Amino acid sequence: MLRQLLHEDVENGAYPSTSADAYMRLAIYDLIGALFAPSEGEDVLRHTDKLFTRICAIVRGGFADPAFGPGDVADQAGISLRYLQKLFTQRNSTCTQFINAVRLDHALALLKRRSALRTSQSISDIAYASGYSDYTNFHRRFRCRFGQTPGSIGGEEGRTGSDGMELAAR
Repeated sequence: MLRQLLHEDVENGAYPSTSADAYMRLAIYDLIGALFAPSEGEDVLRHTDKLFTRICAIVRGGFADPAFGPGDVADQAGISLRYLQKLFTQRNSTCTQFINAVRLDHALALLKRRSALRTSQSISDIAYASGYSDYTNFHRRFRCRFGQTPGSIGGEEGRTGSDGMELAAR
């Protein structure tokens, strides 16, 4: 574009003055600098990715508290609740969905551990340790997410012990 402007001036007989020449040189340097300078968007993305990673760590550190929610996450991260929502919306999720996913993943790990070690930890204890204060809510969310009930992990439902008693009743 600058070349075209210069070319038109020369064709019309209007040679650029020395001050115009200096100006054009500076304009070209600015354009070249802009082409090779890192974009501000990359810095912003790096910052928001670091912040989002920190937010995920905050959730993983506080999910076991049944009262823990997005407001607590925003407070601990030092950001507004609206900005927290925006960060999750950009990732096609919500903070509440992420908290529930972390809780359910933790519950699944505890249920698998209970099954592998054959411990007598109750499912309601596992639900509470995973941040749920309501067993029915936990059961419904677990079945919706994993397609099976919490008791079916490790084959507890319908399995009997050596004495013939239902394990679920123990």
